Amino acid sequence: MKTLSNQPWMMMPDRLETMAQIAKREHDVEALAARLGTPLDNTRSVEMRGSIAVVPVTGGIYRYANMFTEICGDTSTEMLARDITAAVENPAVSHIVLNVDSPGGQASGISELASLIKQAGEIKPVVGYVDDLAASAGYWIVSACNHIAASKTAMVGSIGAVYTFSIIDDGSEKIEIVSSVSPKKRPDIQTESGRNQIQAWADKLGEIFVEDVANNRGVTTEYVLDNFGKGDLLIGHDAFNAGMVDEITTFENLIRDIQS
Repeated sequence: MKTLSNQPWMMMPDRLETMAQIAKREHDVEALAARLGTPLDNTRSVEMRGSIAVVPVTGGIYRYANMFTEICGDTSTEMLARDITAAVENPAVSHIVLNVDSPGGQASGISELASLIKQAGEIKPVVGYVDDLAASAGYWIVSACNHIAASKTAMVGSIGAVYTFSIIDDGSEKIEIVSSVSPKKRPDIQTESGRNQIQAWADKLGEIFVEDVANNRGVTTEYVLDNFGKGDLLIGHDAFNAGMVDEITTFENLIRDIQS
């Protein structure tokens, strides 16, 4: 549970709850694998379609590869950065397509990865494709692409940040003594001042998220705040009309268009 608690997330709530349930059983790896129906040796792979490198961005997104990425087929900004950099440096690759299906993930590392994608797009065209979901951190990543295509049923958005805390309910008690010169070092979420402090953290991360998306999509932050869902998800043509994606198509049609 330490992996999930007391840190900012940009992920859909149902997925975050699933990860919390998995974390509670983190020492029973075989049971987890059987329950999820996925092998323990999940590996990421970049598929070549002619000269197009298709980079999968699937599942929850974490800063580093860990047990969750192995069991659940999730990914990490560390692995994505490595995949994208390899594609940029490979002379056989003319275009890069990020095939995104993600409910979001940890805030840590997402802004840096988006910057890397934007820099890659200055060297080779980087296209994002969303067939199902690009929520929260998933949308932050895809917003950095030169062009975003989506299916007519794709859901994009959920712009914002959230902190999650575990509440100890087994009767145990944790006592900490904090230096008097650092009264805000350990905010108490059960007090108004503590909640206000954490709210300020979430608001600041949300502002950075909005600023990056606005810059990536070539619009103002005010436009993002007014038209990009206000934390909601927009589907297909609604996302296109709002300017969150550039095209409604299928994955195969996208690949064919790039190849032609």
